[in-house]
Amino acid sequence: MNKKLLTIAIAGAMAAPMTAHAIKWKMSGQVNRAVTFMDDGNQSDVRSTDNGASNTRFRMRGSEDMGNGMKVGAYWELGINSSPSSKARPDADNDFDNGVSIRQANLWFSGNWGKLTMGHTSEASDGTTGADLSGTNLTHSGAGATDNTAGILFQGKNGAGNKSRGSTYSKYDGGRKDVVRYDSPKLGPVGLAVNVSNDQSWSAAAKVKTALGGGQLSGAFGYASDTGKGNVDARWGGSLSYLFSQGTSISGHYASNETANNAKDSDSFSISLGHKWGIHAVEATYAEGSDIGGDSFESTSYSIEYVHNLKKVNTQLYAGFQHAELDHSVWSYEDIDAFTVGARVKFD
Repeated sequence: MNKKLLTIAIAGAMAAPMTAHAIKWKMSGQVNRAVTFMDDGNQSDVRSTDNGASNTRFRMRGSEDMGNGMKVGAYWELGINSSPSSKARPDADNDFDNGVSIRQANLWFSGNWGKLTMGHTSEASDGTTGADLSGTNLTHSGAGATDNTAGILFQGKNGAGNKSRGSTYSKYDGGRKDVVRYDSPKLGPVGLAVNVSNDQSWSAAAKVKTALGGGQLSGAFGYASDTGKGNVDARWGGSLSYLFSQGTSISGHYASNETANNAKDSDSFSISLGHKWGIHAVEATYAEGSDIGGDSFESTSYSIEYVHNLKKVNTQLYAGFQHAELDHSVWSYEDIDAFTVGARVKFD
């Protein structure tokens, strides 16, 4: 079925008449810097970082009509990482510099048949466990590996080895790869997507965003086959967020990592309560992970975040606190605390 959809999309793109118009380009991007005060139970320190929850980036986008309802376009985006927050920790005094990374490098064709994308872009399952209408998520992405506390080590006690926060919690969300991706036309408020990747994996997703009962509803469900990735067999999960008309929101996710070769499966869960009023937004989140990073590991975290929107200058000021704990049936670990303040400036 997926191959048929991709074949139809490619045939439609090739059959469209070409025009002599040049593609119109637009540049945009953002700079997002943060300062985090962190304590791993043994020592504390302060780090100036690039915020991994929504890192500094530069992009160029362009598109042009081809006639008969068809469009062609290209999307190019680079992440510029200087001292990424996901690697910051109290016992690492040197700056981690990841340099420049490719976030998007693709071309696409669209029409009444949907959209075909080829190149480096998001998998279909990307974003399926991150539905959130609170207007926050700038001090902790909740993804684990890119979280602002991901690099901080849980300090082991009584002979236990240290474990990074990022290795003990994940939403198992999709990522960005070199793919061929097809997005269907909207079926009412629902959009469907499927992709195949160079690493023999594929993913599919359904996403919805619509007005409901005087408020707004956003939800998604995704499945990813991770063939060829060691013991990982498949990952699936979903999320749901509802924003009431008065500004209160509730959001949550569940995700599972299914393994092969008799390895133990792992999963994660989170629930958030938020509120928006005027140029302000706040959200509190509880999250837990089970058997992530190893058998019998149970991680929990509590966080709160505030965002102040300076709409005239397209800037957000933010502050947040996160407390994380790690439990094991045998070993003991110190708790992690992190307080972050920062600013994100966008330009068009």
